[in-house]
Amino acid sequence: MTSPRIIPRAEHPISRGYIDPDALRVLYRLHRSGFKAYLVGGSVRDLMTGRTPKDFDIGTDARPNEIRRLFRNSRIIGRRFRLAHILFHGGKIVEVSTFRQRPEAVEPTEGEEVSEDLLIRDDNTFGSPEEDANRRDFTINGLFYDIGTFSVIDYVGGVEDLENRTVRTIGEPEIRFREDPVRMLRACEFAARLDFEMDPSLLAALDATRTEILKSAAPRVTEELLDPVRRGWGTATYRLWSKTGLLEALLPELESEAGYWAEHPGPAKSYFWRMLENADRRHAEGHPVSDTVILGMLFLPLIFRAVRTKGPGAHRLEAPNLLLVLEDVINPIAARMSLPNHAVHQAKQSLYTMGRLAETNPNEPRAKKLRARTSFPDASVLFSIYAAASNRYRAQAGAWEEAARPPRRPIPKQEAEDAEE
Repeated sequence: MTSPRIIPRAEHPISRGYIDPDALRVLYRLHRSGFKAYLVGGSVRDLMTGRTPKDFDIGTDARPNEIRRLFRNSRIIGRRFRLAHILFHGGKIVEVSTFRQRPEAVEPTEGEEVSEDLLIRDDNTFGSPEEDANRRDFTINGLFYDIGTFSVIDYVGGVEDLENRTVRTIGEPEIRFREDPVRMLRACEFAARLDFEMDPSLLAALDATRTEILKSAAPRVTEELLDPVRRGWGTATYRLWSKTGLLEALLPELESEAGYWAEHPGPAKSYFWRMLENADRRHAEGHPVSDTVILGMLFLPLIFRAVRTKGPGAHRLEAPNLLLVLEDVINPIAARMSLPNHAVHQAKQSLYTMGRLAETNPNEPRAKKLRARTSFPDASVLFSIYAAASNRYRAQAGAWEEAARPPRRPIPKQEAEDAEE
């Protein structure tokens, strides 16, 4: 057993004032009941780097059924990874997991071939805090905050890597990526989000194993593709995905049109990245874009490529032909991404409506029908993002953006008189 590095309260920046009050209640109840109670993972990483965590996850030596008995407002979830959700007012969930160890490799039976597939399919072997730290993905995510002593516990060298601004796997990177290929996407996202460098051995392993990402469950990968844009660091993340070859593995159509390694890139080589920058800027200003808009941004370069192949004048496709292009381009990719039917429908409708906005003036009589479409809000945002990125249709997009704003409430006479006094 390795002795951890213990950083006492006076030597780290984490204060209980920065921790969600409900998460604190869970930590204290576990601790008072005689269990170890640690804040774990990304919340510790973010607090150590002065960021506000998205979630506050908790690790403990209490078993799921013991957690369930302690918290009446809890439920046990998961099959591959059983844990407890503690439910609070307003739909808030604090996730509590029992310390685990890395699953043992399954020995082949007599006559069975040895598989090189290291993908973890069961992860319910309970263990110690040290074992739990060592089964996590990256050193910067392997830190614990102990509510009993207010100290940070480091079994994996995460504090040093935070200080050196390095993303490093816990253990052999190629093995860790084969166990869970989504870790490759997350390595790039952490490097992009934190402005850290990826360890050279991690980069080499990523290059050797990037096609393993195709073994991951498609819905999980799709979540990873959407999340950086939802959270405001899409540009840097997608650039790293493109440079490392992950984008080519997952969305080869987009990589060939706009990616870092594209041999014959189209116009999207420049405007796609400016669209991502625009979305990141909107998030920073408090106006994050919807998933429908994000999907539209991913599909738009491929729609324009399909339209270009139809020859001169094809940019003014009639409505039925545009719908056919949308079907031909989006359907196979949506199936590969396992997108829900409603998400596919909304993306198509927004792209179709955007096409109509490009050829309609907001003052025309038919514009009223476009504004009434449920896809209009997303379509107008997507149109505005594309126009700014491509420097096309800027006046048209500006007029539609103005039309999309809710009308100003007239100031009542009495309020106006009060304001003048």
